[in-house]
Amino acid sequence: MSSYTLTPHGGAPAGRTVRVGWDAPLGTYFANAWDEPDGDAEPDHLVFAGGAPYDISDPLTVLELVAPYAVIPEDLRERLLADRDAEGDRFPGRPATNLVGTEALPYARTSQQADAIRAALR
Repeated sequence: MSSYTLTPHGGAPAGRTVRVGWDAPLGTYFANAWDEPDGDAEPDHLVFAGGAPYDISDPLTVLELVAPYAVIPEDLRERLLADRDAEGDRFPGRPATNLVGTEALPYARTSQQADAIRAALR
């Protein structure tokens, strides 16, 4: 799994964290952005995407999701593509593939995602 922590835009709260990357065990790109609260409150999740198998297949999608919250390095799309190529898709054949894939399939957002999950379950 690759993960890049991005620099929040100026004026963002001090506790803002923004991350994108490639999750090989789920075969998806992911994006997360959140603000750490003061005290005991829960973090304010601004973006949480790519948490299901084959959820996001294009790195531009995650970069667009976090662009309002952080500076996007010019070469980040290429680095994310290289991470996917280097790490591959490790969702098929894992011990939890059947459970995770079966649970995620009814919630697939696109037919492409559903087809990829079905293929991994074979």
